[in-house]
Amino acid sequence: MAMGVMPMLNSKSMKMVWGLKAVLVSIILYQVVVDPFLFIGMKAVFIAFLVLMQVNDVARYHYHLSERHRYLYLSSMILNIAAIGVYMEMFDSVATSIYFVYPLVEVFLKGQKVFKGIVLFHLFVYLSVVYVSQADFESSVMSYMATFLVVYLFREISLEREKGQLLNAELAEAHAKLKEITIVKERTRIAQEMHDSIGHSLIALRMNLEFAENTIETHPEKAGEALSKAHLFSQKSIKELRKAVSVLKDQSVNSQIELEELLKDMIESLQTSGTLHFILNFDKNVESGNQVMNNCIYNSVREAVTNGLKHGKAQQFLIDITWSGDQVRLFVEDNGKGCTQIKKSHGLHGIEERIRLLNGKVSFSSEKDQGFKMLAEIPVRNVTNATNVEVI
Repeated sequence: MAMGVMPMLNSKSMKMVWGLKAVLVSIILYQVVVDPFLFIGMKAVFIAFLVLMQVNDVARYHYHLSERHRYLYLSSMILNIAAIGVYMEMFDSVATSIYFVYPLVEVFLKGQKVFKGIVLFHLFVYLSVVYVSQADFESSVMSYMATFLVVYLFREISLEREKGQLLNAELAEAHAKLKEITIVKERTRIAQEMHDSIGHSLIALRMNLEFAENTIETHPEKAGEALSKAHLFSQKSIKELRKAVSVLKDQSVNSQIELEELLKDMIESLQTSGTLHFILNFDKNVESGNQVMNNCIYNSVREAVTNGLKHGKAQQFLIDITWSGDQVRLFVEDNGKGCTQIKKSHGLHGIEERIRLLNGKVSFSSEKDQGFKMLAEIPVRNVTNATNVEVI
């Protein structure tokens, strides 16, 4: 008795799963209808029972019985396996053999936990069918073991892929933290340079002014020299200050210009495994926003992607950032497993807080097996030109 093998299909390809299953059921229905050894009454019974099996499968999937009602799930699976076993014995074909693999695939690939009792019952039903149909025992067992091994290996690959996605998410967080540390160190370095250069000039300026103030009546010549030196130190201080401000402005401009590059850098750091796919639509006008807004955009996108990797096991992301009228629109969508009820994590609360501080608004939406979406709108009038202040 030959066993068929159904390839692993994740949540994003659920339509393909149901499509293949519909084809198999159609073939089995056709076999029932054209079977010359069945009376019309028996054909009606087999057809009705096959329809009830599909209702059972849909109900088990729709109500997530494996997560919510364990005993109902076990009962549903046992009933389904036993029924498919009957059809395998009555209508021995490739279609029934492939259909019989479906419960095994569901047990191994539906969630983290494997119900060993269902696996043993599945094996028992298969061996019973082999015995009743008097098929070659050795070849049938070898076929079953091969199918079992393929499904098991698919499960292991799936788990390793999930671990890789979690590692990618942690890598993204570490990458962002490293950038923040680098920025802090650079600011500290510039502050130290300002303290060493401008601070020294200001102290010398103060000392010469104090000397001129104390000697202007008794030694006007020396007071004049001190004032000349003070003037030189003041000019030097202005030059040093302008130089420092220029460096800070250049860093700010570079940070703004590189917002798109920062996003691309984050995406590239996550694509090391080659399993993730990103689409980035970036409006160049957003670069003219200030650093506060750009930081908010970058951190929000990073958190949304991390959330999709960790909780949704997503593999595809759409990131759309546009300047529309008087606001910046930020949209992030993934193809993860989604959820029927959103439980906001620390990361999602962080996104809300960042955008709220800019008088913006953000919303999250998700459906089971339909991914996760984030839509944020930040008013431009509250954030643009906030740092464009001329200093000396």
